[in-house]
Amino acid sequence: MRLYLGGPMFVAAEVRYNLWLASVLREHGFEVYCPNESEPINDKTRTDITPRKIYDADLTALEASNVYICQVSEDSGTNWEAGYMDCLSKRVDPARYLGVIGLATDIRLETAPDPARAGVDNMAFYINGFIVGGMQSSLGIVRTEEQLIERLVELRDRLG
Repeated sequence: MRLYLGGPMFVAAEVRYNLWLASVLREHGFEVYCPNESEPINDKTRTDITPRKIYDADLTALEASNVYICQVSEDSGTNWEAGYMDCLSKRVDPARYLGVIGLATDIRLETAPDPARAGVDNMAFYINGFIVGGMQSSLGIVRTEEQLIERLVELRDRLG
């Protein structure tokens, strides 16, 4: 089963996490496309990289994948990719494109909302409801890397 690992990828900590998670998934026998490893579009010394080249390369990788792992964030590129995979899985070929799994590891999700506190004083993390609903209607949302691997193994076993 081929996975596309989507999520924020622009600061050193995000890059390290993405590379680590890609290696863990590979240890469990999955093929993984990690955009941080995509040399054609991530070589920052090149001057010929355009937004269109990035878009085309990522769509090619999405279309070659069976599952999109969406690290839950407000990153617009991640959410665009999740929507694209959701469309493939529901409208193009549900047998080939299984859908989107949300990986929501933000520790603020453990904070219960406090109705007595509004705005920035309420420490509960907010996730866009449309994004959550989309992931729930696809392959669901997990909170840990261990749960992610368990869910992916279930999907792989189901495929045979």
